[in-house]
Amino acid sequence: MKRFRTILILALCMLMLFACKKDNDTNEVVETIRKEELTRKINDIIPKQYQDTLAKLGIVLNQEVDPPNLEGAFGIKPLRLLKSNRPQDPANMVFTDVSVKFFNQDKDNNIKLIGKNFVGTADTSLVTAISGKGNDFTIYGKVRAKQGSNLAIFGIIVSGVKDGNLLRNVRYGIINVDNSQGGTVFIKQGEARAVFDTDLVSESIPMF
Repeated sequence: MKRFRTILILALCMLMLFACKKDNDTNEVVETIRKEELTRKINDIIPKQYQDTLAKLGIVLNQEVDPPNLEGAFGIKPLRLLKSNRPQDPANMVFTDVSVKFFNQDKDNNIKLIGKNFVGTADTSLVTAISGKGNDFTIYGKVRAKQGSNLAIFGIIVSGVKDGNLLRNVRYGIINVDNSQGGTVFIKQGEARAVFDTDLVSESIPMF
């Protein structure tokens, strides 16, 4: 009888281990699928070569699938050039303060943004995705930038760390992907800049 109980206990342990392994395998498969779907979504928004250009300029690409909730409005300032692929850009180049509103974030890594002064006086996302893990985030967007009657399409990547109601260590990169209606107002198609928040803190602001 004692031997039977021992065998039964061993069998139950084996079943539990098998069940745990099966659950872990299932979770890994689900996670892999989510990452693949997010990668495809991001590459549809900003083709890989443009992502690589901005990464070489110093933009961090957090590529996990569990970012923090970023909904809200933030002021990003004061701003200075980190790096550019334009030889004529001065190293100490400064930029107008940016205001940005993030909204409609969902479990499928979609999010929307409206910005002021990323590129033009009004930057509206056509399609946007968010990635990251813990407090680290990266937002990938394709935005329509307008300056008077001129219009261009830019890829934009914003990375940083969510800290309560603040964003820290924010960097953003822009690259012109369609300047067919932009004239000479914007940087040329294929040109890119990486910009950073020099005081490393981007505070929450009223919605606009």
